[in-house]
Amino acid sequence: MNKKLELLPLTNDFVFKRVFTKDGNEDLLKDFLTAILDIEIKEIEIKNPEMTKESKEAKLEILDIRAKANNNMLINIEMQVRDYKDIGKRSMAYTSKVYSDQLKVGDKYQDACKTIAINILNFNFFKRNTYHSISRMKFEEIEEEKYVNMEYEKEEEYATKDIEIHYIELPKFIKKNPGVASKLEQWLWLICGEGEKLKMAEEKNEEVKKASKVLEEISQDEKEQMHYLSRLMKQMDEESYYSYARKEGEKLRRKKGEVRNC
Repeated sequence: MNKKLELLPLTNDFVFKRVFTKDGNEDLLKDFLTAILDIEIKEIEIKNPEMTKESKEAKLEILDIRAKANNNMLINIEMQVRDYKDIGKRSMAYTSKVYSDQLKVGDKYQDACKTIAINILNFNFFKRNTYHSISRMKFEEIEEEKYVNMEYEKEEEYATKDIEIHYIELPKFIKKNPGVASKLEQWLWLICGEGEKLKMAEEKNEEVKKASKVLEEISQDEKEQMHYLSRLMKQMDEESYYSYARKEGEKLRRKKGEVRNC
């Protein structure tokens, strides 16, 4: 009797990047982004397909996926496994850097591409009743004492539409336990690795089915398994380090009787 293949988890950032940036997998990424952004992705160029070489001395790198879509959007995708309590600020800082780095000396601001960050979280972070939160730079409501009648038929809602950040919280998705009607639901069941819902998703979406086969191939490759285990060990070491650092920091603050608020 053949032993059932144990698949590597797509919630691991190394595995996630390997599936979506492997040569010939551009259609997978296009379909996945179409599902999240709810727009048709016609063209995709992966800007960082290379995988970082693993070494014992190397710092834990960010294994994000950077892509240019439809020739007018920069997209950065990250799989976040552990909650370091900083995802909101971290994502804003990183997205701003991606946006600003595209402009070289002499470039016009008008030529800047829209920048979209997609954070897939294997934990709950925001106090919001949705598993897919979208953040844009919107204006607040006008205060009555500052109102000026400029006779605009429709007021602008956004200061800029060039920055857009998505947060997908997987535990909330699992709690909702939806079907597989939408593309996003189909892809998220693949990432979550749920058996029956995944089979249904594969029947509805050929790209999800193809991604499942790619994941199986990677899971059977000994080199890929070693890279995954190496990455996992580094993540565990880093988590232990930060846990120790937080405890020592709390002891020091209690000793000094100080609590720093940011």
